Amino acid sequence: MPEIRTHCKICNCRCGIIATVEDGKVVKVTGDPDCRKNDGSLCVKGRAMLELLYDPDRLLHPMVRRGEDWERHSWDSALDEIAGKLNDIKQKYGPESVAIYRGMSVYSWLVDSQVRRLANAFGTPNLFTNAGICISAKIVATRTTFGKGVSVGGDFRNAKCILLFGTNPAVTGMHRSLRVMKDILAAKAAGAKLIVVDPKRSETAYKADIHATIRPGTDLALILGIINHIIENDLYDADFVARHTAGFDQLREAVWPYTPEEVERLTWVPSETVVEIARTFAESKPACADRRLGIMHHEHGAEACLAINILNAITGNVDVPGGLLVQTNLFDKSNPKFGEFSGAGKYVPQAKQITAGHPFAPDIPTMLPDAILSGKPYPIKAMLIFGSNPLLSWPNAETVKKALAELDLLVLVDLYRNDSAAFATHLLPAATFLEKLDMQAPNIASPRIVQLQTPVVEPCGDAQSEPWVIRALAGKLGLGDAFPETDEQIIDAVLDHWGSSLEELKANPSGIEIEPVPVGHYHNHPYPTASGKIELYSPTFEKAGEPGIPVYHEPSESPLSKPDLAERYPLVLMTGNPVQSSYLSYLHNLPSLHRRNPENWVEIHKDAAAARGIENGERVAVESPRGRIELKAKVTDKIDPRVAAIPYGWGHHFGGSWQLANQDPGENPNLLLDHHNGDRISGMPNYKSTLCQISKLAVAD
Repeated sequence: MPEIRTHCKICNCRCGIIATVEDGKVVKVTGDPDCRKNDGSLCVKGRAMLELLYDPDRLLHPMVRRGEDWERHSWDSALDEIAGKLNDIKQKYGPESVAIYRGMSVYSWLVDSQVRRLANAFGTPNLFTNAGICISAKIVATRTTFGKGVSVGGDFRNAKCILLFGTNPAVTGMHRSLRVMKDILAAKAAGAKLIVVDPKRSETAYKADIHATIRPGTDLALILGIINHIIENDLYDADFVARHTAGFDQLREAVWPYTPEEVERLTWVPSETVVEIARTFAESKPACADRRLGIMHHEHGAEACLAINILNAITGNVDVPGGLLVQTNLFDKSNPKFGEFSGAGKYVPQAKQITAGHPFAPDIPTMLPDAILSGKPYPIKAMLIFGSNPLLSWPNAETVKKALAELDLLVLVDLYRNDSAAFATHLLPAATFLEKLDMQAPNIASPRIVQLQTPVVEPCGDAQSEPWVIRALAGKLGLGDAFPETDEQIIDAVLDHWGSSLEELKANPSGIEIEPVPVGHYHNHPYPTASGKIELYSPTFEKAGEPGIPVYHEPSESPLSKPDLAERYPLVLMTGNPVQSSYLSYLHNLPSLHRRNPENWVEIHKDAAAARGIENGERVAVESPRGRIELKAKVTDKIDPRVAAIPYGWGHHFGGSWQLANQDPGENPNLLLDHHNGDRISGMPNYKSTLCQISKLAVAD
């Protein structure tokens, strides 16, 4: 039986796999021991991929809504109707009245380039991606500190101290690889200190030498306090600061108010722990501070990421082994071939985008619902969604529902008829990663392994890849001339920019490593910033009316900013907490993963539960100023007594095709969230610091 090497695409780790094929069907999948990203390991999600490929509930044919029913169509028929409606809307309201959203489940640079080309060829500036709810805060901070065209990531294996904010790599892999936790544990075995900042005693925090239990939404205050203590006690690397940074004097002046005592008042982290973290980090060489979504999904997301970059810089831990590595992006607009393939010969000015008043947030999809409902700054009448379920993934789900229902045309290209399809007019079946060609090349992994995604079987039913759908739709729109290349030609041309080729990837199915510049490159070369140095102070932020150095402001909805509201809603709610068996909402329909976690829950500390008379497993009410849901309580001692947490992705109440997931729908915590109180710089939504109350359900009379 033939064995084909490719990789998993359920999450962004993109682990190497070996698929065994018999009679045109995949009969077994194992981890690829030659892939350096996972060394042959697969997580529980990866081990369920055949359940996804052959799920009887998959969307396998184009479907068109006719009243309350769905009608099966051919690709030609469905695309003819979609193209006709799009061109009618374009003629009546202008091309900007059509929005396009590309979700996490289909993210790749190939799909991204083709989605962008479609938007530019059609003439709409309103292209949005999951980056706006996933990583924009880090992108903004990286560009501000280190310049455009680079990404940063920690070299954990070689570090002597690892400081993690808002991440649990023991479960998530930090969107890089399953090796992340292995690297952290290897560093610990070699004597490194692990410091974890997290309101929960997560699987990673359990391994930590120091675990700082922080109030959600206050990470920036803690980081500024650490920076202040390091500067005030001359623990910074003066030589590195002098040679490689700009703005140190402004930084020193800005952080002096953040004393250990003030940080304790704001964050709940004891002052002695603040000092211990600062000294441990500064006195360990090399050291690395890094972050993930736990600190981005707040009102200070970008500034917290910026402060982490600054912390690494003043301690001399940038672009050194064991520190924060600065890596040239492989496949984005800094690669001229990517720009060529995404531009369609022109770029629609972003000044026309609905987010134009938000200079650092051109990619934030959660601004769409208000624009759709208000018609401002202009009408949004149609939306194309590739690989996403916004009804369960965007904040303030009630507003999202109203907005989707308001559209004249809503087209979903997806693996399933998901919850958001309740408001769709057309459904187009997408191929899984085992059925289509692609290439994966993460910007933030170390090492950066570029892998060819080889189709191992023909697509089930009428399913097609997203680039195929885009080209076919473009042809129906009269835009076919903008898409002359095949997927293979595009992959080959973009790889050629880095001295590689499609043939090289085919010859190395476990992946190749591409690293444009070596570690230490920027010690002798300028950074791509205005000063040529690491910018601790940002003139760009100041020109936009923001502080040039991060400044902590109390979250708009917190125990300190709204004490009266906190009397009614005394707990700080975090949502989106990672669960090993869940990542995207469709995983809840896969039998092996559904058995692990049929539905979601609310975590509450045992003392907070006892004060409310709540037992473990009991269904409870969770309320915020915006809504109320009911779900099971998970009573634990692994969370701060003043905090509650709910995993995301559940709430399957909208008649999707998921038979198994619909049996245990769970609840959507986004019903409790506000979509207006996100990060004021990057625009990312606030999923992790809103006020709530948990209470027993009233006994029916």
